[in-house]
Amino acid sequence: MTPRNRVCQRRNRLRNRLSGGSPTDARERAARAQARRKPTLADVAQRAGVSTSTASRALNGHTGLAPATRAAVVDAAARLNFHPSALARSLRTQQTHTVGFVVPDVASPFYAAALKGAQGRLEQAGYRVMLMDANQDVERELAALETLLSHQVDGLLVATAGMPRPTFDDAVSPHPTPAIFFDGVIDGAGEGTVTLDNAGGIALLVEHLAEHGHRRIAFLAGSLRESAGAERLAAFRAAAAARGVEPPERHVKLCEWDIAAARLASTELLDDPDRPSAVIASSAELALGFLAAAAAARAAIPDDVALVSFDDPYFGRLLDPPLTAIGYDPSEIGASAAGLLVDAMRSGDGSQRHVRVPVTLVRRRSCGCVMDEDA
Repeated sequence: MTPRNRVCQRRNRLRNRLSGGSPTDARERAARAQARRKPTLADVAQRAGVSTSTASRALNGHTGLAPATRAAVVDAAARLNFHPSALARSLRTQQTHTVGFVVPDVASPFYAAALKGAQGRLEQAGYRVMLMDANQDVERELAALETLLSHQVDGLLVATAGMPRPTFDDAVSPHPTPAIFFDGVIDGAGEGTVTLDNAGGIALLVEHLAEHGHRRIAFLAGSLRESAGAERLAAFRAAAAARGVEPPERHVKLCEWDIAAARLASTELLDDPDRPSAVIASSAELALGFLAAAAAARAAIPDDVALVSFDDPYFGRLLDPPLTAIGYDPSEIGASAAGLLVDAMRSGDGSQRHVRVPVTLVRRRSCGCVMDEDA
């Protein structure tokens, strides 16, 4: 090859690079670009041999389509790996298909299980969950509600830490957003409530301890800001009075729903010259606080003091001794609350529904019972 030909060849290569290469190269680049491009509804419609509107109706579950047409569209979407845009759907329907979930403490086994139950029910109905932790603080709870409402959630599931009714009404009044309360409720607010049989559960514990012969029964009460804490304390006073075992006020301890607060209150009970012979803890966290205090004071359970709890956590049977407690399924509470919310979001009639979840007594060794193998 002559020097002149080599120069021409190099010039042609440079020209091809700058102009996009050969036709074959251009087709290959176009194919790669097509492969990288996110498939659209029009692509699905073209592959299925239908109009774009028909493809949209098939993917959104509208009735009136032939089964073969719907199957062709679904198959085309699957082959193209097409996923409808949530943002586009939200703009079109004015719904985000998200639900806000607000709890006082995400670390609590109760709220974790309730979230699991609620999420399962909501996902079945096509909703996602946005979780917010109020950290037992009403101001943080209010901020959580405002954040969720600013994201235009379609509904709210709330276990309140004690928010006053006017504060809640002011927060949600500009937004027509249905709300269901569970565990901690605000009287008269929202579209419904799901609560435990707090009174029945505490009565079972008082009666059981009385059957064991206990007369000096103390009570570790949770915060009275929350409806569950207030209900359980009122139920304890009523059940104790009915049994004629009313304790002195110093044996009724109000504390926050955490282990540290319960341990401090329990230490005071154990240091009392007229120490109670049995203690009812209003939650699993409070029961753990008492166990910690008893271990530090070298008080044997149940020989020196019996212990029972309203909550039956998943680890209750693994404690030493295993914990006698009021049992229920917290995941069912979450699922029930989610079911009420889905109904409220779909009906929009504003009617209120209330569910009271039954509870049972689970007998184990912390009260002096012989533990059932399955308990």
